Amino acid sequence: MSYTTHGLARHTPGMPASIDVTTGAGRSVARLLCLVCAELRDQDSLIHEPVMASRIWQGVLTGLLLAADHPYRGTAAAPSRPRHVKRALDAMEADPARPFTAHDLARIAGVSVRALQEGFHRHVGVPPMTYLRRLRLAGAHADLCRAAPGEVTVAAVAHRWGFAHLGRFAAEYRREYGVSPVTTLAG
Repeated sequence: MSYTTHGLARHTPGMPASIDVTTGAGRSVARLLCLVCAELRDQDSLIHEPVMASRIWQGVLTGLLLAADHPYRGTAAAPSRPRHVKRALDAMEADPARPFTAHDLARIAGVSVRALQEGFHRHVGVPPMTYLRRLRLAGAHADLCRAAPGEVTVAAVAHRWGFAHLGRFAAEYRREYGVSPVTTLAG
């Protein structure tokens, strides 16, 4: 199955006439579009809020650019982020379990804490420490999903990913994934 761009390829040099929506990035874009359509039908949905709509449509367009095979793929869809934001992102993604502080990240980025926070707000959408917490939560989630019951404990996984307070970890985990970490581990 593929999605035809209905004339887009005629007007945009190098753009494909279709995108495979059965695998990979194309399937992700198709699912995203289904979600957008469902949300548009719901009058109470946040998609009708201008701030949300803007970000969602930016995501859809970026997804289409990433899913399509074209010569501009590497440059057209890559968000432009300042060097200091990229340095902090790279450091966090390279070692998310490291006990970074906002000051550590600002020092790595070569800017003040305030400049780093402003850069993240503008170019990432969340503060640096929130981004780091989400990375850690995703790492813990992946570990819990992969582990067999009895192989590890929730506490061990939480501590490995830098969560010292188990109650807060469990609450954040439930908020993010809709289930407790114990439920994920039990699989």
